[in-house]
Amino acid sequence: MNTLIKILLAVWQLPQNLIGWILSLFYHVDNKVNYKDRVVRVCKGFPGGISLGETIIVKYYPNSKETWNYTKHEYGHSVQSKWLGPFYLFVIGIPSLLHAWFGFTENYYDFYTEKWADKLGNVTR
Repeated sequence: MNTLIKILLAVWQLPQNLIGWILSLFYHVDNKVNYKDRVVRVCKGFPGGISLGETIIVKYYPNSKETWNYTKHEYGHSVQSKWLGPFYLFVIGIPSLLHAWFGFTENYYDFYTEKWADKLGNVTR
């Protein structure tokens, strides 16, 4: 990807890129994994997974399949961020966070934000 496109994408996703960068300062990164065009930070102390622009943070699970599913799912959210740009936080980020806290659906992954991320990340549940 050429430099101009990288700069435009960084600006397009600026709000979530800034929040992701700030959040990544608070968690110890135990491992970094390259997945497609992203660097995934694996943090044992992180409560789950989050994708904010270019930043993906996932919790390490002893069962590597679970960590892999989190990685693919959060990658799906990063694609949403790339497509939606500054609207991502309102369309996906905030509703997803509220759903994680309050559980709007019985199955977490049935909520529209999560179902779409699974589809984009090619997650099989």
